[in-house]
Amino acid sequence: MKKSKLVLVIFAAALLGLVGCDNKEGCTDTNANNYDSEADKNSGCVFRYSSTIDISGVSTNNPNGDPWDIDGTGPDLRMNFGKSTSSGYDFSTDLQYDQSAVTLTPTSSIQFTNEEWKYQFIDDDLLSSAETIATGTFNPVNQGGSNVISITNGNIIIKFNYTVH
Repeated sequence: MKKSKLVLVIFAAALLGLVGCDNKEGCTDTNANNYDSEADKNSGCVFRYSSTIDISGVSTNNPNGDPWDIDGTGPDLRMNFGKSTSSGYDFSTDLQYDQSAVTLTPTSSIQFTNEEWKYQFIDDDLLSSAETIATGTFNPVNQGGSNVISITNGNIIIKFNYTVH
């Protein structure tokens, strides 16, 4: 009888040991670049942070065919963007004057999250109201690869560059 109890205790301990080995390590944060839906023990998450935004294909004329600026130069470009749930735009870039292709830099470090974001690309003349050049939405965690999220909006190509850490 003692021998069967001992075997039963050893079997139960082995079974518990096997059940405890089912934990899969990985990143359990859905906002992370390396999210693992099968992981149940959180470890090693890395996130996407905005670095620069490359813009190309912007016409020197607005949709009416008139120059963006009164002096006939290209538009003064700024990008506003943020989470779609926000009433406004959470973030903005620096302003680049008289450009049709440019690299814009966000005014702060931004951690992208796994949800819909919106963007507004504008001609910001400072003295008059801004004119919208392009708008749209994107998911910065589900879209992109190789450290860039590419968006095409008509002839305009927008590349949200990011670092991962």
